Amino acid sequence: MQKPGITAVILAAGYSDRMGRFKPLLDLGGQPVITRSVETLHGAGLKDIRVVVGYQRASLLPVLKKLQVRVVINDKYADGMFSSVLAGIGSLEAKKGSFFILPADIPLVRAQTIRYLMEMCAFYQGKILIPSFMGRRGHPPLVPVGHIQVIRQYSGDRGLKGALAKLEDDTISVPVADENILFDMDTPAKYIELQERWKQRHVPSPDECGAIASMFGMAEHTLRHCRAVAEIAGRLTDNLNRAGCVLDRDLIVAAALLHDLARDKPNHAREGAKLVAELGFPEVAALIGTHMDMPAGSADSVSAAEVLYLADKVVQEDRQVSLEQRFCQKLSREQENAQALQRIELRYRTARSIEARIALLTGGQAAMPGSKP
Repeated sequence: MQKPGITAVILAAGYSDRMGRFKPLLDLGGQPVITRSVETLHGAGLKDIRVVVGYQRASLLPVLKKLQVRVVINDKYADGMFSSVLAGIGSLEAKKGSFFILPADIPLVRAQTIRYLMEMCAFYQGKILIPSFMGRRGHPPLVPVGHIQVIRQYSGDRGLKGALAKLEDDTISVPVADENILFDMDTPAKYIELQERWKQRHVPSPDECGAIASMFGMAEHTLRHCRAVAEIAGRLTDNLNRAGCVLDRDLIVAAALLHDLARDKPNHAREGAKLVAELGFPEVAALIGTHMDMPAGSADSVSAAEVLYLADKVVQEDRQVSLEQRFCQKLSREQENAQALQRIELRYRTARSIEARIALLTGGQAAMPGSKP
């Protein structure tokens, strides 16, 4: 839902000198980069989106016409990016509310990051909110309109960053699990990297997983367990892919790193899946949701969920153990509890079935990394 009084200003007027090609119109997954930025903002619930244009405006306008945005002309674009900032904020009519400033060459910021900043806006009224990842600030800042005058009066050579530095006392860094707030594609090499990041946008990177774990207060011993599970899951995936399977290693490792995110809650698999889905990673959430219990799979394949399931079952605390070691202890503890015993036995049979299928698919090599055939 659109938050009242919040506008997004995308800066797309510059020369793109270092890139050598006009960045807003470069292809990203079959659409122009500028389209992807607008899609993200719309996906976060924003309706008032303005795009500042200058250089190459004739090429850009037909694209923008399809995107339900307001175009702001910056005739002074040769003066640099800050001139586009001033043009963008100059188009704001409201005396209340806030605005995002997003350069067009930072198109991978996640919609959830935008939504989170808008939610925090209600708690920090009058404050400038700048997203940060692992202690580093990025884009887009969310700025109350009450600070526009200070920005307009800035005359230094550090652009928006310098102007906002004048307002540091009214600024709050907001930690987010989104490393793309730091990624701008300003060179051909960065454009190549952008394409790869786009393909994996459905999966949080290992650093983002660490940030998510920190945000939700994952205990250190749980963190060590998740890392051990991720290491084994990654190696199992490598073995299977070498044998001809097509499994998404990044997806499986991310799910392993986050599978016990809600470890201290009842039905922690379901609750962890819910948290991760709310962060915008439904495929990761789906794996997390079945890491404790899952139906039997196909006899001639192994799924990503099954890889995670098995990897979790052979890690006790942060040590790799055999299935027999792990489950014999559990079975011995629950001899007087018929219901728990039945549940553990089912998990044991499921894990053994997955292990056997992995051994078969990989040509008889050890199913578990580090074990002997």
